[in-house]
Amino acid sequence: MTTENKYLVPKKLFNIISASEVRQSRLMIALFFVIIVAVAVCFMLVRMNIELQASNRQLSSERVMYGFPNREGFFVSQTQIPRTHIEGFMSWFIDNYNNFTPESAAANANEALRLMAPSLRIKQEEPLKTVAQQSKDQQITQVFARETEYTIEFEPGVGYWVSFRGQRIRATLNRVFSKAQFDMKFLIKPVKPSAHFEWAVVVENFWAQEI
Repeated sequence: MTTENKYLVPKKLFNIISASEVRQSRLMIALFFVIIVAVAVCFMLVRMNIELQASNRQLSSERVMYGFPNREGFFVSQTQIPRTHIEGFMSWFIDNYNNFTPESAAANANEALRLMAPSLRIKQEEPLKTVAQQSKDQQITQVFARETEYTIEFEPGVGYWVSFRGQRIRATLNRVFSKAQFDMKFLIKPVKPSAHFEWAVVVENFWAQEI
C-alpha cells in the first residue's frame, strides 16, 4: 500500500512555476536584445549625421559661388575666379597705374591706389602722388602698351600670379624722351566684395624688371 506524502508539493505546481520562469527569462532576453538593437541604431544614426554634416561642409567649401562684376555686368563663378575677370581687373589697373596725362595723373593715381591691398597702398602712395605732380608740372604723358598675353597661374592660399611684358613710353608736349621694356609680375588676391572693392580682388604686390 502506497502512502502519499501530504506535505510534498504536487508535480503539476512545479511544472507551472518552471514554465513561468522560462517565459520571464525569454521576455528579459528579448527586452535586452531590443535595447541593444536600439542603442546600435541610435549610434549608427548619430554617426551618419556626423558624416553627413562633414560631407555638407566639404561640398559647401567646394561649391561656394561668387559673383564678380566686370565691364559687361555681373557673372557667377565657382571657387576660382574666371580668367576674364582677372584680365579685366589687370587692364583697368594698368590703365590707371601706368597710363596718365597731366590732366588725369592725380585721378589715375588715386584709382590705382584704391585697387591695391592696404600694405601695398602704404608703400606706393607717396611715389605715385609724386609722379602725378611731376606729370602736371612738367606736362609729362606716359603710355604703357602690353606686348604679350597675360600669363595667369592660381596658387591656392596665395592668389593669382599674373605676368606679361610691355613697353613704357614717356613724352612731353613735343617729344618722346623715354622708352623702356619691362617684364611685369603681379600677385592678385581675392577679397570680400564691397563698395570699395567692387572687383573683389586687389593687387597684393608687383615687380617690374626692366629689360
